[in-house]
Amino acid sequence: MGTWNTKINSNDTFQDIYQSFFDSYNQGQNPADISKQIYEEFADSFDDSDDRNNSLFGLALAQWETKSLDCEIFRQVNEIITSGNDLEIWKGLGADEKTLKQRQLVLDKFLIQISADREKPKRRIRPKFEFEVIELVNITAPDNLKTFRISEEYSNKNYIHTSGIMMWSQGGGSVLYFTRQGMSISAKWLDSNTLEVTHDKKIIFEKQDDNAYFCGDKVTVIYKAK
Repeated sequence: MGTWNTKINSNDTFQDIYQSFFDSYNQGQNPADISKQIYEEFADSFDDSDDRNNSLFGLALAQWETKSLDCEIFRQVNEIITSGNDLEIWKGLGADEKTLKQRQLVLDKFLIQISADREKPKRRIRPKFEFEVIELVNITAPDNLKTFRISEEYSNKNYIHTSGIMMWSQGGGSVLYFTRQGMSISAKWLDSNTLEVTHDKKIIFEKQDDNAYFCGDKVTVIYKAK
């Protein structure tokens, strides 16, 4: 095990189950349904003799913090700790006597903690929403009346789409749109009313307008695949 850390939450298996539980909990799912999903998703860990204890500890703490501690889960955790089963596993993995005593103190404290009802369930934390725009093209027409922009848009670091927008000072709108990340695309003004868009031939446009209008000002858009 390398450096011994006797904390109840120091194990990777514990953290995987605990974090997975709260990923779903923070999205509004019912704790009982989450526990069932956890059992199915981490079935191998719950069945493995080395991982079983930490799996149950992680699930038990998550349930306790959400005031949904299942009686059977508590019974199993209680048996693991009071029977000395967890210490036997640690001993078999090479833990020395000092480490085993520290682990026993941690286990006893954990059992006392989950034996008492939590006053309130842990507050759900709404997942953060981050929107990011990476600008690929930003060019103003020679007449300085409109600007054409192409941008990649991301939500929580996940790519959404790439869009091209023609904007005048008082308005404008979308010209092109596709959903394939990292494709080469550029544009240049041939004159104040003609825009040439050069793009990777692999791009499949979901929107590909040949013209853009605003208040009588018309722009012709030419697409050039390469």
